[in-house]
Amino acid sequence: MKKFSQPVSIFYFLAFSFCLLIFSSCSKEEVAPKEGLITQDLKNITLNTGFTDNVIPIKADRWAVSYVKDALTGEILKDSMGNALKLEGVGTVEMEAGWLTLEKTASNELKLTLQENFSDQPRNFVIGIQSSDRQDEITFSQSRGDEYELINKEIEEIEGSRKIYVSSEGCSSLTVRNDSDQEKNVETLEIFKDVKYSSEFSSNSYGAFDWINKNDASIFMDEVLIDDVSHWQGKVLYVKGKTFENYIKPGNSQTLALKPHRSLSVRGEFTYLERSCNYTFTIKNKNSGHRFNVKGVWKQKVPLISHTIIE
Repeated sequence: MKKFSQPVSIFYFLAFSFCLLIFSSCSKEEVAPKEGLITQDLKNITLNTGFTDNVIPIKADRWAVSYVKDALTGEILKDSMGNALKLEGVGTVEMEAGWLTLEKTASNELKLTLQENFSDQPRNFVIGIQSSDRQDEITFSQSRGDEYELINKEIEEIEGSRKIYVSSEGCSSLTVRNDSDQEKNVETLEIFKDVKYSSEFSSNSYGAFDWINKNDASIFMDEVLIDDVSHWQGKVLYVKGKTFENYIKPGNSQTLALKPHRSLSVRGEFTYLERSCNYTFTIKNKNSGHRFNVKGVWKQKVPLISHTIIE
């Protein structure tokens, strides 16, 4: 029987070992997990603020936002056109509810703008990212900020909106008597008991009335000036719709001198001022520093001058 020489045996051993090494290397490449599209520390984001134009790096040359869904129910969220929220090419898409905007930039970045969550319940949602051979997700849990503050006001009266007129609105009539033998002052302020200031705010801005502290929802607005004289200044409730304030305050009085054994009928009229103003409020999340603007229209009705008419 012929035996292989020592050098030949070593040659075959080395060749066999080399093949095993190549096979092992190829096997590891085939089973190695593919790299995620999102950096690990950005996959689960917990916050109590909004943000503007934050960039999320995507580790792929070609990618798309394939869905945005509610993290709890799995419901696919819709865009402003009522379609499933997606983003493929360069451009911007906004969520139907208005609190999320996604942008794919020309430099292939994902840019997000997230409005504040004013609900007492966390907002939980997931953004799905898809490339040709990979997919990944970013999960958000967003809570309400602890406190918000109004840091700037811009109020501009709408040209031509001011109107001054005389009306009996809120006024009534009254008959007073003096059955005594002496002249006396009789109270007549009651004829104005239903006269009121009114204030009305309206806005289409997201969360326009949700940031305000419910325990103190009043804010100072611009005073009413007529010929450089102030006829009204103070706070009004910042809420959606109309609010009213009584013209007559505790301790107010209005009297007429009435001769003995006489009666008198009086009625009231008022000079009112109405105006409309555009307003822009800048609000800040006190913890994060995130700022956002609220724009709207403020309408005001002010009782200027009372008129007591003797009949």
